[in-house]
Amino acid sequence: MKFWCVMLVIIKCRGEKSLKKIYNKIFISIKNRILFIFAGCILLPGLVFCGIFIHNYSEYILESTISEKQNVLYGINKNINQYFSGYKDTSMNIYYNDAIISYLNGNDYEEKSDYISNFLSGIVNSEKYIAAAVMKIGDTTYQAGYNYLELNQLIARWEDKICEKKGRVVWLPTEQFKCAYGQKPYQFVMARSVNSKEGQIGILLFFISSELFKEFSENPAFHDEGTELYLLTEDLQVVTSTKKDEVLSKKNMELFRKIRETEQGNFVYKDNDTGQKRIVVCEKSSVSGWYLATVTEQNAMYSKLYTIWKMIWILGGLYVGFMILAYSILSVCVFKPLNRLSKGMKKVSSGSFEHISEQKRGENEIGQLIQRYNEMVDQISFLMCEVREEEKAKTQERLKVLSMQISPHFIYNTLNTIRWMASANRQDHISKMIDSLIKIMKSVTYNTNEEITLKEEMQFLESYIYIQKMRFLNFEMEYDIPSELLSYKVNKLVLQPFVENCIVHAFKNQEDFGVIYISARKQEKTLEIKVEDNGVGFDMNLLDNSEEEKGAEHVGIKNVSERIRLNYGKDYGIHIKSEKGKGTRVTINLPIIK
Repeated sequence: MKFWCVMLVIIKCRGEKSLKKIYNKIFISIKNRILFIFAGCILLPGLVFCGIFIHNYSEYILESTISEKQNVLYGINKNINQYFSGYKDTSMNIYYNDAIISYLNGNDYEEKSDYISNFLSGIVNSEKYIAAAVMKIGDTTYQAGYNYLELNQLIARWEDKICEKKGRVVWLPTEQFKCAYGQKPYQFVMARSVNSKEGQIGILLFFISSELFKEFSENPAFHDEGTELYLLTEDLQVVTSTKKDEVLSKKNMELFRKIRETEQGNFVYKDNDTGQKRIVVCEKSSVSGWYLATVTEQNAMYSKLYTIWKMIWILGGLYVGFMILAYSILSVCVFKPLNRLSKGMKKVSSGSFEHISEQKRGENEIGQLIQRYNEMVDQISFLMCEVREEEKAKTQERLKVLSMQISPHFIYNTLNTIRWMASANRQDHISKMIDSLIKIMKSVTYNTNEEITLKEEMQFLESYIYIQKMRFLNFEMEYDIPSELLSYKVNKLVLQPFVENCIVHAFKNQEDFGVIYISARKQEKTLEIKVEDNGVGFDMNLLDNSEEEKGAEHVGIKNVSERIRLNYGKDYGIHIKSEKGKGTRVTINLPIIK
């Protein structure tokens, strides 16, 4: 078990390393980055734009197609309803003819009525699409127009259905009828029962030619590829269609049932046999109760979109070809020179300062880079020679310093001997002065660090003050320095010049006893040290002139200010505030360095 755990860890580590190598190989190379930038900034937005365009255009095509079909269907349905309503009104004219009403209300129907024959002939002659008009009263049949060979059988087949409606119109679907002279027209029938004051006495039939629908089906909207028009009865028989073979057939019953369920509106229908989707828009006639529908294949509807897709693929191929060409040009003109420059820099890092051969590239940026690189290599070689010479000189100077330190060492030994003799003769002040002097000299000569702790600076200052007190007896020291600040780093000899200035100048010709007050505070990111005295002070306006006149005495103060500025920047330095007769305050701002 442990073995397999170890193996899994090894495989995981190796996998992570491999992925890291692959990532570095792909993304660190500048040419791959440029390629990805090209793809990300140009190709990807182009694909996104094409996707959004295709999606929006697809929705636009769908919405516009549905809207167009709805508008066309509405117009066709309106026109058909006008025809059908006209036929209904025409059929009611028998009740407005007094002679016909008189005949109908009489019970003698054996003798034919010329009024009815003339009435039916007038209808056939005046109505364009009524091919025949038939009225059966009792056992007498009146007929105008086409002469149907099996008329009695047709009437017998329809009579019960017509009589059930009790005078309301019945619309019968298209059939192919057999007529005299071998005629076989496609016609549909409007029928209603004929009533007298005694009740139903017969039926009236209008045989209407399917040519009525021809002028509507010739609309350009139904001649688009993949678009069909259907007129269906309530029991889903096809009255007319742009597909002639579906009239009188029982095809697409599932689709027709969906149209009957929807009645009015649109839906997407998927053919289970072919798997193709169709966009269906339908309306129901308020006069006949029949359904008018258009069925458009989705593929045909999007045929323009497929053309656009082809154009996009062609343009995409050209675009990729141009990208490859651009990449090849960049590879020759940019990547290869940069690669040579990169290899040259690697050689420099390994210590080989070789020139990169320049090819004639005019004044372009790559040529300038190679030229500057060669100049840099020459400059580095020159500077390295200089550094070697300087290091050689510094080594010689260090040897000189070591030899010169022999003399201070001899002086320290001599001073230690004098201090020992002073202690032996009980001259404690002299002994302590010499000890303080030794500490000062060691701090100045042996400690080469630029920065020391505040504690070390205060120890040096105490030695200096002790010596000065042997000469000047008119001052004393006060300190206010928190112990946690003593470990902070400060510049060496940062306080001594200001204390010396207080002792030598501030208390000169002053009767009162002098006090030098040294304090330190931490202010956010700044260490603030103050040196204050109650001496004679001076006029701040005369400070610059005073420094020029007493330049030698103020060298130490200027030196401290310049060292702070060079080491820490312009945000740190010295601020002096003084007023004549009221003493002087020096504020030293240093960075907090632990």
